[in-house]
Amino acid sequence: MGDITLESVVRRAREVVANPVDNELVMMDIERGAYYALNAIGADIWERLAEPIQVADLCAQLQQEYNVALADCEADVLALLNDMATHGLLHVQVGRDSAARVQVGRGSAARPT
Repeated sequence: MGDITLESVVRRAREVVANPVDNELVMMDIERGAYYALNAIGADIWERLAEPIQVADLCAQLQQEYNVALADCEADVLALLNDMATHGLLHVQVGRDSAARVQVGRGSAARPT
């Protein structure tokens, strides 16, 4: 997709099943029969996507939690979220407007397994 910005509102797709395995979060998209894995920070981001959140707010939370430069955090999070959306793991709204059309990303910093 590549369309997610700091103004986008995202939440994880409910169709994806996720369970922790060792130090990763393993996710399965049952419709596509595809598996994905996230490291500990990716798993933390996944948990924060249970409810709709603006990407800028997500980055601010992560920047505080992990004490990283905000610009680095934003770049990494946008890359991850756009990758997730490409694999259909996210629902995306453009901007804060709750009337914005929700899109399901197609095709992740999740890596297929």
